[in-house]
Amino acid sequence: MDSSGISFTALYTGHVWYANQMSEHFFTSPLSHLMYRSFQPIESLAESVAGISIRQTLLQRHVIMDHRLNDLIRNHGVNQVLEIACGLSPRGLHFTRRYPQLRYVEADLPNMVARKRELLTQNVKLSAHHQIVECNFFENGTPAALDTVLQQHFDASQPLVIVTEGLVNYFELPVISAVWSKIAHLTRTFPAAWYLTDVYPEAQGAIAPFVNAGRKTLGKMTRAKTSLHFRSAKEAREGFLAAGFREVTVHKPEQFYDTLPIPRSRRRAQVYVVEAKA
Repeated sequence: MDSSGISFTALYTGHVWYANQMSEHFFTSPLSHLMYRSFQPIESLAESVAGISIRQTLLQRHVIMDHRLNDLIRNHGVNQVLEIACGLSPRGLHFTRRYPQLRYVEADLPNMVARKRELLTQNVKLSAHHQIVECNFFENGTPAALDTVLQQHFDASQPLVIVTEGLVNYFELPVISAVWSKIAHLTRTFPAAWYLTDVYPEAQGAIAPFVNAGRKTLGKMTRAKTSLHFRSAKEAREGFLAAGFREVTVHKPEQFYDTLPIPRSRRRAQVYVVEAKA
């Protein structure tokens, strides 16, 4: 896959977080600022006409995932986290500040790892428990393979959370399902392990033309095909159970409108946050 496409979305996503007081200025750039400003008329039109926008979706999924990770740390004994395809996510920095003893490993492909390390080392003092490493979950037995990263950086006697955000829709369902199965299999050696990710339901009804048009536009801009994997929360739950997880909860943004600071979509939100226990 051409990783430059994903880098494009990482820049825009990172600026959306920053513009909404959820990230740091050094995770932005003149290019990301230009992207953000250029997209705002389109985003506003989408919210007005279709009742949902990419901006709303990015904020909904990020806040819900942070909320669930907070709960797992505070109430379920989690003290180590692996965020795969971390991009410009501020989560590692924010969570290690909030929980000084938390081991947080951010992982990505080499170019993004180098960029993230440089940004963090130039702008903040990294916690001894906060690391940036290379990881490619399609590899096996190499230094960057998921099994190697888990063995080298985590204590198998302690609970673990693996996070991927904004990643899985770049892969067809059979491909990403194999990755989910790998995660479920490799984390069985831990006393407890959870996987947090976001998936996108197939659009239905009047909103479908807008969502499909947006997906095609995003695909052209990123030079990467995007996929919608499930038609409902029930299908998503069944898909993760089939991949080998034993407990699966599908969180919808609508469930959190009264309790979390997330934007409300006028129509059905177009993202689920999946919490799967291995």
